[in-house]
Amino acid sequence: MTIIALGKFGGREISYGADLDVVFVGDDIRAAQNLIVTMAQLTGEGNIWMLDARLRPEGEKGPLVCSLDTYQSYYASRAQPWELQALTRARAVTGPRQNEFIEIAKRAWREAGRHVDLCMSIDNMLERIRRDRGSGCDFLDFKTGIGGIIEGEFLVQALQMREDTWEPNWAGALDRLRETRRVTDSEAAKLKAAYTFLRRCESVLRRFDNKSISAFPSDPNEQRKLAIRLGHHDLDAFREKYVDARETIHALYNLRVKNASD
Repeated sequence: MTIIALGKFGGREISYGADLDVVFVGDDIRAAQNLIVTMAQLTGEGNIWMLDARLRPEGEKGPLVCSLDTYQSYYASRAQPWELQALTRARAVTGPRQNEFIEIAKRAWREAGRHVDLCMSIDNMLERIRRDRGSGCDFLDFKTGIGGIIEGEFLVQALQMREDTWEPNWAGALDRLRETRRVTDSEAAKLKAAYTFLRRCESVLRRFDNKSISAFPSDPNEQRKLAIRLGHHDLDAFREKYVDARETIHALYNLRVKNASD
């Protein structure tokens, strides 16, 4: 059995309260099932990382473990655009077929990057995420909202796919895009600072509750506590920095992705 990491796990960017996104390649279903069950067990030190294998072909309706031929056929003919975009963060973890899988993933990913409607497809996906996963208050939605974490990630992924820049790590990909002049030094620096700030907010919130959190608390007192944990004793100054970070991401997203899809 071969294990491929995706998502934040693939990009080496995991944080508190996260699952590990994986897909299994091979034919040993029992081994994959045993691994998922074992990782879900409670230990004396708390929970081990949970494995999430829903990014496999056909999602939860598909087989847990697929052959290389199945992946090749699926990515070439039936995969949705967002599934091909998700391959941006594919990284082999272990197993005998890891190099072969990555080559299949790269070919499908490069082909998707050549589509004329790439930016429109990514923008449509972002809008669906906002509708389906937003809290109803965009200001609080630091992850799914306008100029939020996901928008910053989709921005870099869109440029990666268009420029054929294979790099699972977000910051590493941004550095390579800067080196190739796809983004300017100034744009890269501002984007990295804004994205890092939002990820720090996410990390502090998740560390406190040890679970996935995608929105700020609506209570001003809880917001003040968050600001203090992040080293800001002035709530207004913290909010100003937060708004500036999101506006920075959104402005560059509009410039590089949104306008390209119109």
